[in-house]
Parts: sequence; C-alpha cells; structure tokens
Amino acid sequence: MTGSGFGLLERIKGHFILMRPIQLIWFDIFIGFASYAVLTQHLPRVHFLLFILTSLLTDAGACTLNDIGDIASDRISTESSRKDRPLCKGTVSMRSARIQAYSLFALGLLLALMLDIYVFIFTLSLVLLAHQYSLPPLKMNGRPFVSQLFWVLFAILYYLTISAYLVRYESIPYQNILNGLYFLAVMVLFVGIAETLAKDLRDLENDRDSGKITTSVLLGNKAASGASFVFSVIGISLWAYSYFFIHETQFVVQAAVLLLVLTWEAICLYLCISIFRRYTKASARKLHIGYLLTLTAVLALTFIAGVT
Repeated sequence: MTGSGFGLLERIKGHFILMRPIQLIWFDIFIGFASYAVLTQHLPRVHFLLFILTSLLTDAGACTLNDIGDIASDRISTESSRKDRPLCKGTVSMRSARIQAYSLFALGLLLALMLDIYVFIFTLSLVLLAHQYSLPPLKMNGRPFVSQLFWVLFAILYYLTISAYLVRYESIPYQNILNGLYFLAVMVLFVGIAETLAKDLRDLENDRDSGKITTSVLLGNKAASGASFVFSVIGISLWAYSYFFIHETQFVVQAAVLLLVLTWEAICLYLCISIFRRYTKASARKLHIGYLLTLTAVLALTFIAGVT
C-alpha cells in the first residue's frame, strides 16, 4: 500500500514509538503508584493522576530525546528493536523529533507548575538532567560510571518531586519522607546500578563500535556482569528484608516476595555467569528484559503491600 495516507499513519506511529509507551507504563505509572503507596500507606486519590500525567509527559520527552542522542549506536545495532527505530528508518525526521521532545517537556512543566511550585522546580531539574543524559555537552549515557550517577541523581530528584506533591496535596508528615528513603536506596541499587549495567551490556557491541564508552564497555563483559549481579542481589534482598523484618506484611505478600526474589536471583545468576564466560547479545538482552519484568513485579508488590 502506498500513498500519503499511509505515510501519515507511519509518521504518527513513529512519533508514538519514540515515546516508548511500554517504558512509560512500568517506569512512570508503576514507580509512581508504588512510591505513593510507600509514602502514604493508602490507595491513590484521583487527583494523583495529574502527577502521573506530568511524569508521563516529561518522560515521553526524555525518551524521544534519548532516541536522538543514540541514533549513531542504534543504526549499527544488530537488534531490530534498535536499528528499526523511527529515526533510523527515517519515518520521523530529526526536526520533528526535537519538536516533539520539547513540546512534551513544555506540557509537562506547565502541568507541574499548576500543581505546585516545588513540583515544578524538581520537574524542571529532571528535564535538564534528562537533556544532559542524552545530548552534549555532558551526554552522560556515553560516559563510564557517569550513566550510573545519572540514575542516582534522577532517583533522588524524582523522589523529591513526588514528596513535594504529597506534602502539598496529602499533607504527609516529613517523617514519612525519611522512612521512604529505604525504598529509594533499593531503587538506586537495583535500577540505577544493576539494571543500567545490564542495559549497557545489551548494547555493548554497538556502543563500542560507535565510539560510545559506557561503564560496561570500559569494564568488559566479565566485570560488568559480575557487578550487575552483586548490586541486583543487594538491592532486591534489601527490598525483601523490609517485608519480613521491618513492615507488618500479610503472609501471602511475603510468600510472593520470597518467590520473586529466589526466582530472579537464580535467573540473574545463570545469565550473568553465561555472559561472564562468553558474551552474547542474546544473553545480555534476556538479562536486561529480565530486570525490567522483575522491576515491574517488585513495584506491583510494593504497591499491594503498601495499601493492604
């Protein structure tokens, strides 16, 4: 099928793909609701959907910007999910992608300003940080160890953003914010360090070939896979510990937590040993996807435990 109608549909689809809708679901919706449950210990109110929308808009802008910054490494990737991205295929132009990214940022910031001045300030800080993650002069995702530092800073700023919202609209005590720092530490270890090492391992060959020196490129597959496993075990074990020794948790939830931890640690160990012995993109891809699925389950259980 040819024609301008088909071209228009393809461009619309391309713009939608640039926003990475699957990532928006687990990263913004799941993390947002899990954080809400940790800090308030009750079900979210309808008004919280405005905060989620703010997060979705700004993250969609960041995802679009990331595609712009990663176009060189995506083009030489052997994964269809990378080399067939809209910018690589030419479905969406660089100019259109930039317009989309900054328009989404503007809408997210406008909504943040309507919610609360502190929500706006922290959201603006997140937008600026996301910009420097993907683009010069810093281009943090192409520098060893700096990409992990980015996620630590991002997690802290996001935590401050949602805390500002909850202080304003839920009147939560500051003690709740301090108590929630434990959850923040778990996310930093599991996502900010372990998962990002796995992501870099997945892109090891195309990052190296495009001249992009990530932490995994610098360390090599042996050290990076070993470090990813260690931080994964520490992060998810700390998370599980809280539901057995800190918080009063229903037995069913405890059983689900234990099953998830044991299952993931076994899978993670197997894949990390495989990558340690001989790097293959297939194993690295499985490891990274495993992190994303496990994180989704962690956040879902965190939410359930927080509101029950």
